[in-house]
Amino acid sequence: MKELKDIFFHNTLKRKVFTFILVILLCFLSGFIYTFYVTFKVNGQINEMFTTSIMLKEMKSDMAEFESNLELYLASKSSDNFVQYLDYYTQLSDVVDMVENEASPYAKSLQMNNISKLLTSYLEISEKAIEYKRGRNTEAYLTAYSDLLKISGFIDMKVAHLEEVDFGVNLENYQQLTKQFEEIQMNVALIVILLIVLSVLFVFTFSTNVTSPIVELSRQAEDISKGIYRVERVKGNHFKEAELLKDTFYEMASHIQEYISELEDKVDTENKLRVSETEKLKMQNSLNEAELMALQSQINPHFLFNTLNAGMQLAIIEDAERTGRFLEVLSSLFRYNIQSLQNKVTLRDEFDNAQKYYELMRVRFGSQIVFDFELDENAALIEMPPLILQPIIENALIHGFKNKMETGHIQIVASVEGDFVRIEIVDNGEGIKISDLHRLNEGDFRKMSERGGHTTGLGLGNVYERLKHFFSVDHIMHFDSEPKHFTKVVITLPRKDITTC
Repeated sequence: MKELKDIFFHNTLKRKVFTFILVILLCFLSGFIYTFYVTFKVNGQINEMFTTSIMLKEMKSDMAEFESNLELYLASKSSDNFVQYLDYYTQLSDVVDMVENEASPYAKSLQMNNISKLLTSYLEISEKAIEYKRGRNTEAYLTAYSDLLKISGFIDMKVAHLEEVDFGVNLENYQQLTKQFEEIQMNVALIVILLIVLSVLFVFTFSTNVTSPIVELSRQAEDISKGIYRVERVKGNHFKEAELLKDTFYEMASHIQEYISELEDKVDTENKLRVSETEKLKMQNSLNEAELMALQSQINPHFLFNTLNAGMQLAIIEDAERTGRFLEVLSSLFRYNIQSLQNKVTLRDEFDNAQKYYELMRVRFGSQIVFDFELDENAALIEMPPLILQPIIENALIHGFKNKMETGHIQIVASVEGDFVRIEIVDNGEGIKISDLHRLNEGDFRKMSERGGHTTGLGLGNVYERLKHFFSVDHIMHFDSEPKHFTKVVITLPRKDITTC
């Protein structure tokens, strides 16, 4: 018993699975052979039960056709009827031979013998009737045909009696077959139950043998992940793959323990070095901050504001009203542009800033560009990040009209649509390539990231990201364009953020 157990546990997983499947297949094959044999035997008994009845039924059918063709031949002497008569004569002669050779119980054998003799006389009388017909002896063949019908009646009586006796015998046989079928069902059920029990036993033993070492190794692996590197070996014999897994696992655990010891020594050394490096980094950071503050002090916006205001006052004193207005607008635009991007502004503020930007561009380009502004007052107070419209307008001027000779037209329209504020910036510039248009609508602004020529230093990607984070809505901007005709930028803002007066 111990040797069998050792053979089972020390076999490979593949061999054990193959053995189990082979045993199950053999059991199924045995059950199939048994069922096939019993079914074949029962089928033979059923055929025996009804062989005689089928033969007699066919005989009666042949006799009816035989008499019909004989009668037609006697009446008209038709060659077709005579041929049919000969065919059925041959079939009935074969029935006589079958009845004489059939092995049956004594009582049934006597009945069959009587039917055989009557059928022989039946055929002989039919031959005489044919001879009388050919000899033109009308009275004789009519008498012969009448005798043939009488014998046919006797045969019907014998067949009916035999079928009655046969029915009783077949009823007893049917009851016996019913019992045999019940036994077959019971045996098949026992075979199925046996297979189920064998399968459950194998699955339980197999799963326990497979999972127990894996579960224990998993627990120990979890201990190692928590820093517990000293683990005890799993006890017991398991299949070869599990033993190999155990050996490999404990060898790995030993290597990990050695590696951790070496690593701890290295960490101590590196910590000492890191302390000195941290001090150096702190000093370097202090130097960088000082340099940054120095650079910032060189670009003091107040100096620029004061300079612009001084120029504006000088222009007024010298009666240069257009120059004074230009400097005033430039100062206001610059003040708006350098505010913190974290501030909140209204859509009206953005429109005012865009109009000032347009005023400056008219001085530069004259009648070459035309701006149209339409602001729905119901949308004017929605809050948003600053510097949204100006970068988009600048992008249209830089990229849309750089190769365009005719007048450039930019339309900025803001309206309320349901729960949203819709802002459209449309220009009649060069348009956008189809490939670039797809990328922009997917939020990819890498190709549009050039900032050359922008007053704000901000590109479309920066505008998109600030709007998306401010309103927590994806796909807040949509681009539409037809090359050489127009470009449309649509911004859709949730209306819930409109400030109430």
